Amino acid sequence: MYSPDFYGFFQSVFSFGQSVPGAVSDLYLTLTHIAIAVVVVGLSAAFILLILIVYVSIRMEQFEHHGFHHLEMMQHAHHEPEHIQEKQKNPRWDGIVLLAHSTSESDWRRAILDADIMLSQMLSEKGYPGNTLGDQLKMANPLQFTTVDIAWEAHRMRNALAHLGEAFPLSERDAHATIEQYRRVFEEFDYI
Repeated sequence: MYSPDFYGFFQSVFSFGQSVPGAVSDLYLTLTHIAIAVVVVGLSAAFILLILIVYVSIRMEQFEHHGFHHLEMMQHAHHEPEHIQEKQKNPRWDGIVLLAHSTSESDWRRAILDADIMLSQMLSEKGYPGNTLGDQLKMANPLQFTTVDIAWEAHRMRNALAHLGEAFPLSERDAHATIEQYRRVFEEFDYI
């Protein structure tokens, strides 16, 4: 059976005053250990939170970039039918390209002549003044018509073909280069 230990109880009560310096140093050690533990846990938590903040920032940037990329793709897809309609609005250009890819030199000549006529019509529609394509190109502002020099090169080729006729030798390479020049001019104005 259990009996209370009164002797041990009184001894511990009356010996309290004798062990105060030991108790204070034990308390100081305990508080020091607790403070060190709090600092270590706090620094660990701060380090983990810093890593989480960096990770979340990177992921948010990735999602934002993905969102903008997705939005850009959606806008591009939205405008794609308009671009296709524009190409269908001007089937004449498709005919010129078809002639340019022919194996016949006479088709290449015809493609260049047709492209030049198409350029003159486009400039008239856009409000460029002049009775001839040469006049329209002379009046063009290079700041508003950045491919004007390219248009001049293509037009000079057309003039050589028109004035010299069959006496002017036209290679397939020159024909394709000239049609490419017309294409660049038409694309600047979103005409094809």
